[in-house]
Amino acid sequence: MLAGVVVTGFSSNALAQDQGATTATESTTEAAQHQHQDTEVIVITSSPLARTALESAQPISVMAGDELRENQAHTLGDTLMHEPGINATHFAGVASSPIIRGLDGPRVKIAQNGLDSADVSRGSPDHAVTTETSVAEQVEIFRGPATLLYGSGAIGGVVNVVDQRIAQDFVGGSRGFYGVNLNTASNLRDATVGFNADHKNTVWHADAFIRRSDDYDVPSFTNDEGESLTRINNSFVDAEGVNLGVSYLFDQGYFGVSYGRLEQQYGIPGHDHAHQDDHADEHADEHEHEHEAEVHAEVGPFADLWQNRIQVHGGWLTPSLQGIEKVELRYGFTDYQHQEIEDQLPSTTFTNEQHELRLTANHEPLAGWQGAFGYHYFDQQQSAFGAEAYTPASTTERHGLFWLLEREINQVTWQTGVRYEDVSVNEYSFQPVSASLGLTYQLQPGVQLSANLSHAQRAPSANELFANGQHLATRTYELGLTYQLDAVSEHYLHIEPATKAPRKEQSNNIDLGLHLNLASFHLDWTMFYNRIDDYVFNAYSGFVSSDIAHHHEHDEHAEQPGEAHDHDHGGALPIVAYQQRDVELYGYELSSRWEVTEQVEFTAFSDYIRGRARDGGDNLPRIPAQRLGAEGRYQADQWEAKLGYTWYNRQTRITAYETTTPSYGLLNAQLNLFPVALQQHGITLYLKAENLTDELGFVHSSYLKDDAPIRGRNFSIGIRGEF
Repeated sequence: MLAGVVVTGFSSNALAQDQGATTATESTTEAAQHQHQDTEVIVITSSPLARTALESAQPISVMAGDELRENQAHTLGDTLMHEPGINATHFAGVASSPIIRGLDGPRVKIAQNGLDSADVSRGSPDHAVTTETSVAEQVEIFRGPATLLYGSGAIGGVVNVVDQRIAQDFVGGSRGFYGVNLNTASNLRDATVGFNADHKNTVWHADAFIRRSDDYDVPSFTNDEGESLTRINNSFVDAEGVNLGVSYLFDQGYFGVSYGRLEQQYGIPGHDHAHQDDHADEHADEHEHEHEAEVHAEVGPFADLWQNRIQVHGGWLTPSLQGIEKVELRYGFTDYQHQEIEDQLPSTTFTNEQHELRLTANHEPLAGWQGAFGYHYFDQQQSAFGAEAYTPASTTERHGLFWLLEREINQVTWQTGVRYEDVSVNEYSFQPVSASLGLTYQLQPGVQLSANLSHAQRAPSANELFANGQHLATRTYELGLTYQLDAVSEHYLHIEPATKAPRKEQSNNIDLGLHLNLASFHLDWTMFYNRIDDYVFNAYSGFVSSDIAHHHEHDEHAEQPGEAHDHDHGGALPIVAYQQRDVELYGYELSSRWEVTEQVEFTAFSDYIRGRARDGGDNLPRIPAQRLGAEGRYQADQWEAKLGYTWYNRQTRITAYETTTPSYGLLNAQLNLFPVALQQHGITLYLKAENLTDELGFVHSSYLKDDAPIRGRNFSIGIRGEF
C-alpha cells in the first residue's frame, strides 16, 4: 500500500459515522486524486472492531483510490502483485491468484464484501477468481493467519474486495464513476461504469464492466517444446459483469440486498501443447474472419464460466438486547459453473453451489475489554465431471464460533481472540481451533511497535483429500491424501486407499513490526516466522501416470479418473502425491515513503520469503524470489509523472523437478493529466508504459513459468472520472 496510509476502524454500520467522518472521507478521496500530500483515511470493513493500521497488531494494508485504479488488472493476483509480501500465481494473466507470504490456494481466503468469492479458484491455478477490482472501492489485505473471523481457509491470509453494491449510508444525492482503458501488448479494450443514488430512505446501486483482450505479446523466447515465440497463444480474455443493489436505511441501521452476474471466456495456455500440433495445420488458414475466442477454441481449450451471486447485508445499532451495542448480518448465495471447452465441445464441467452466513454482535465492555462475537456458517457443494474431473463431487460444511477482544492499557493496546470450527468434507471431519494474541506499543509520537502471535489450524480441502487424475493445468497426475502408491515393481503401480488418516495443518506464526509516521518520512517494516506442522503440499513421486495399472479398481469414483487417463493429452504425466510435512516460512516486508518537497516524493519497497521443510531442509516449491523496488514521483498543479523500477532476484532455492529462475528488472513510467478545465468533472487522463526495456521475465511461482513469461513492453492510455 502507499506508505503513510492510515486505515480507520470499521463501524459495522456506516450510520454510526457522524457527518464529520463522512466529510473526512470525502476530503481524503480528493487528496488521493491530486496532491497526495495529506495522510489518507480509508475505512476498512474486514473487522468488526474499530482499528487503524497502526493499531492493528496483524499486518493489514488497503489498496484504494488512484493506487487501485493504476494497478488494476484483469486478475486479482496481477492487481495486487506489487504489494509487499504479495505475489501472483501468474497463469498467463488469465487466472492469476494472490500469493501471500508464499501461501496460496486453499490457504488464502478470497472474499467479496466479507464473504467467500464462491468460485473454484482455490483448487487450480487455471481457475479464475470471480471478484472484480475495476468496480471496487478498495481491496483489503490481511497478511498471515486471519482465521478468527474468516475460518480455517484463511490460515495464510485474506484478500477482501469491497464495493458499494449494498450501501450503508446515504451518498448525498447521486454519485458515479466511469473509466476506459486501452493497451498495446494484448489489444485490451476495457470499460467500467458505476452509479449510486439516494431515493427517500433507500440507496440504489448499479455497476458494470466489459473487457476484451487478445493473446499478449512477450519478448522472443523458446518454450519447453522448443518453439520460438513472441506471443502467448491462447491467452485471450472476454469478460463482462453487472451488479445491482438496494439498501433501506432507518434510524438504527440498514438492510440491503444485491445481485451480481459475471461471465468470462478465457484461454487456458499450456493445455494445448500435446494436441496443438495435430490441429495446427488443418486450422491454419480457416476462420480468419471469426471472433478471436472462436479461433482459439479451435486450436486450444478455453474456459467458459458464469456466476450468479446474491448477497444480503444488515446492520442494527443499539438493538433491544441487553449488553449488545450492534449486530451485523451477512449472507451470500452463489451459483457457479465453469466449463473447459475443447474442439468447441465441453470436456470438463465444474459447478459450485454455496451458502454462507456470518452473524456478528459487538458487546458492551467486559472488565474494560471491547469485543465482538459471532457465528459463521459455510456450505459448499462442488462437483466436476468430464475428461479432467480429477476430484470427485464434494460437500464441505463448516460451523464456526468466534470471539474477538481488545483493550488499551497505558500505551499498549492488547488484541486477542479465539475461534472453534467443526468442518466436514464428505466423510471426513475436523475440529480446527485458532487463537491469537497481539499488542501495539506507542514508543513515542510517530513511532509504533507491534507484535502478533497466532495459532491457526486448517482442515485439508477436497482437492487435497480426494484428487485422483490428470490435472493438465499443472501438467501432473495428482493423488490426494486419501490415496497412496503401491509400487509392485519399478514401473508398475497400484493406487490404494491410504493407511494414514489426513491431519489438520497447524500454524504458529509471529509478526514483529516497526511503523514510522513522521512529518516527511513513513516506513512500515514487518518480520514474520511461520512454523506449520503437517503442511499439505504435492510432491513429485518419481513415477509417471503410464506406470499406473488398474488405478481405478480401488476408487469408488473410478469413472472420472478413468476417463482422464483415457483422455491422454500428450502421454505420461509426472505423478504428484499430496503429503504432510513440518515446514517453516519466514521473511520480511518493507515499504517507505519520503516526501522531499511538496512536489517530489520517493517510495521504496522490498520483500523476501524463505520456505523449507524442517525435517531435512528441502525447499518448498514455487516460493517467490526476493524483490526490491523504487519509484520517484513529481506532482505539478495539472499533471503528475512517475518513474519506477522493480528488481526480481534470481531464485536458486528450488525443489525437485524445479529449475532455477533468472533475475529480471521492470522499468515502468506513468503520466497523469488533470487539467483545470476537467478537474471540476473529476476527470483524469493517463498514459502508462510498463516494462519499457522489453525485459524477458519468468515468474518462479507460476506453473507455466517456462511457457508464459510476463508481458512485454506495453503502453496504455485511459480516462477515468467521477460524476
